[in-house]
Amino acid sequence: MVALLRPGGVIASHEADYLAHLCDPPCAAWDRLFEILGAYCRAKGVDLFVGRKTHRMLRDAGIADLQVNPVIHVYPHGHNRRHIFLDFIQNIRDAAIADGFVDGDELSALMETLRRHLDDPNTLVVSHLFFQVWGRKPHR
Repeated sequence: MVALLRPGGVIASHEADYLAHLCDPPCAAWDRLFEILGAYCRAKGVDLFVGRKTHRMLRDAGIADLQVNPVIHVYPHGHNRRHIFLDFIQNIRDAAIADGFVDGDELSALMETLRRHLDDPNTLVVSHLFFQVWGRKPHR
């Protein structure tokens, strides 16, 4: 991205970091699904914690005047992103089973347990921690 930027140009990024993605009260199904997602992502070279590194990556690429704004949300009952973690698991479902990260029956049971937990209006769901990072390419 930085190579495409003209001198004096501004670059901006909005990256997720799974550090804060959680629900309360805690749920064992959430924890197990997060273990499965983490193992799957590590095997595929996906960094679930890239958000916190973005400022360093841009600085190392020569971007100056970096600014960082952390963003976090709570997804109340009825919010369209309340089940996003389940959506991510559904997206990797077939590959996670085929690659041996989880048995299909276990995954189905975990997903159903978590769905019921998230459908409880008394469950708090906290989003990923998002890092908005921006800066400019110096004139050289």
